[in-house]
Amino acid sequence: MSTVQHKKSATDISLNNPTSSSPSAATRPRSLHIDHDVSGIHIAPLKKSIQKENISIPADDDKEEYLQLGLKCHERGELEKATHYWRLSAERGSSLGSFFYGIALRHGWGCKKNPIKAVKYLQNAAESAVYELQTNISQSAIVAKSELVLAIYELGICFRHGWGVPKNLETAAYYFQIASNLGDPDAQNDLGFCYTHGIGVKKDLYAAAKYYRLAEKQGQGIIGNSWIWKEKYNKVEEPGWAVKVKK
Repeated sequence: MSTVQHKKSATDISLNNPTSSSPSAATRPRSLHIDHDVSGIHIAPLKKSIQKENISIPADDDKEEYLQLGLKCHERGELEKATHYWRLSAERGSSLGSFFYGIALRHGWGCKKNPIKAVKYLQNAAESAVYELQTNISQSAIVAKSELVLAIYELGICFRHGWGVPKNLETAAYYFQIASNLGDPDAQNDLGFCYTHGIGVKKDLYAAAKYYRLAEKQGQGIIGNSWIWKEKYNKVEEPGWAVKVKK
């Protein structure tokens, strides 16, 4: 199995389990279309709310093996074993291992729920992916960006629901914005929902139409959203049209 295929299968496993109650809570595999530069991404809003988990990284190269074992156990329904292996993978510096272990901690997959610790591991996952991208140590930019999208989107979910951090809808929208710009359709749908209802951002139906359209173009449209294709909203696809998330 290639590295990219391996990461994609891991993504599918994560999103085929209930991980959130957001409007577009995914029950389907993701299909990421990522074509944006991430060199300027910072995880600053999270650092204002929590301290990063200091995770020791042993000098060995077992992180991928542990990650694979965790995925196989998860597929068999052996959640305690899966979480154990993801923890070992995370401790050895795997950004995807940190992501899965963080999700397991958040939802109690084979372990006691610990949403505060979960957020710290999700932050580690995001920061590790950013580091890999900026230092070119990842085997594939697509792999690192995929990992980054997963972690950033789930950080937004944490802030939306107050899982492990104080509930902050503006910060949630901030993370959805980043993940949307990286091409994640679930984040685009959630950000569209935020703009439709003024959740964490100023209500703006044009902005909502923009992000709903982006998600639908990736095959993940929402039933009942035909209004986004009205002619008056076409300007959102014109070059130079942009909207900023309120901070």
